[in-house]
Amino acid sequence: MLVGSNFVPPAFDGAIGTDVVGEYRAMQSMAVFACVRLLADVIASMPWYCYRRDANNVPQRVFPTPGVIRQPCADMDLFQWKWMVVATLALRGNSYHLIVSRDSDGNPSQLLPIHPDLVFLERRVNVLEWYDPIYRVLGERVPTEDIIHIRRFTMPGEPYGLSPIRQAARAIGITLAAEEYGYRYFRDSANPSGLLTTEQTLTPEEVEQNQAEWISAHGGGHRYPAILTGGFDFKPLSISPEESQFLATREYQVSDIARFYGVPSHLINDQTKATSWGTGIESMNLGFHAYSLAGWTTCIESPISNKLRRNMVVQFDPSVLLRGDLKTRLEAYNLGRQAGLWSADEIRGKEELGPIEGGDTYLQPLNFGPLGATPEVTPMPKPIQAETAPGVTPPAPSGGQEPEPPGIGTRKRHRHELQCRLTRDGWAEYYDARTGETVPHQEVTDDQ
Repeated sequence: MLVGSNFVPPAFDGAIGTDVVGEYRAMQSMAVFACVRLLADVIASMPWYCYRRDANNVPQRVFPTPGVIRQPCADMDLFQWKWMVVATLALRGNSYHLIVSRDSDGNPSQLLPIHPDLVFLERRVNVLEWYDPIYRVLGERVPTEDIIHIRRFTMPGEPYGLSPIRQAARAIGITLAAEEYGYRYFRDSANPSGLLTTEQTLTPEEVEQNQAEWISAHGGGHRYPAILTGGFDFKPLSISPEESQFLATREYQVSDIARFYGVPSHLINDQTKATSWGTGIESMNLGFHAYSLAGWTTCIESPISNKLRRNMVVQFDPSVLLRGDLKTRLEAYNLGRQAGLWSADEIRGKEELGPIEGGDTYLQPLNFGPLGATPEVTPMPKPIQAETAPGVTPPAPSGGQEPEPPGIGTRKRHRHELQCRLTRDGWAEYYDARTGETVPHQEVTDDQ
């Protein structure tokens, strides 16, 4: 019988005292449920693609997309499958999938998810081969190449991934105990809200009669004014500080469980503490991906990529999570377009728009060029030489300076009468558009 077999897996439940905390019991904690839901929702909504690196080590999309990436399990959609994988890792630390079919290239095309309780990892005789256990499903041996084992928390010498629920059993147990205490306190609390006191000695019948009259007048939501006769005095009772500490305990346990899963407290609606991951939503998402999601997505990508052939790898695309607002995206697109990183069609593709005519061209700034290259310069019009009167000799240069170009007069020229152009050296100079002659800066004036 399978029950008596040595291959029955051990229990992966944690325990605090005599209270057993399993994954279903742990999910009753709102903090645990919120963390698991957040991780599973975000990762399941992120697209993933299959890539192969070319000769230049640049990843290129693989078309057609392998079946294991498009729809790993025929009985559920891609979102549900990803959600199940992340939730299983967050609760049990291990996710098992049996390869039931392959495509013509030998790549997995269909996976069958298996509950962790149905899989047992038998250690080999050589303890140094702990990383290569013998997989058994319902007691039947399964070849290692036909099963995908995704681990989240791996320790040396341990073929299983650590169970988060088992490791955090005490923290989760305290959370559940505090919730149970609050539930019972507000539902079945024996603490009276106040005392009716008198110096008179009352018989049991008189006590019940006065109590019933008080409840009928002020119980059930009635707010009638209280009238006390016969020497009665009402003293309200408040919750003791010790009894009210469970509220602070519950607040602390929320942040403690969020810290355990690497989830910022503010993302599970805990607003008691400020975040240090930036002020804008983009900075928070960037920190959430870098310090939390990247580890979860990578541990899923690696074992699946190891089962693919022809150097193909699987990668999640976090651009959906890291998308900024429209203004930020347009500014980034503009910079990338001017720098020649993206074409117009590539930018439109990021915004889920179709290509346009001539959209596959790349731009390059005209003032940039390869180092050492000589840029092409448009020749400037040749200045018109001014005639020199017969018998007049141009003035000789003085002080070692170059002689002034011919045709330059000594009268002041108004700036509005001249044009400006760039020389071969990159300097600006003024010239007369009618004659083409260059005008020195000292002859240019703004005076009328």
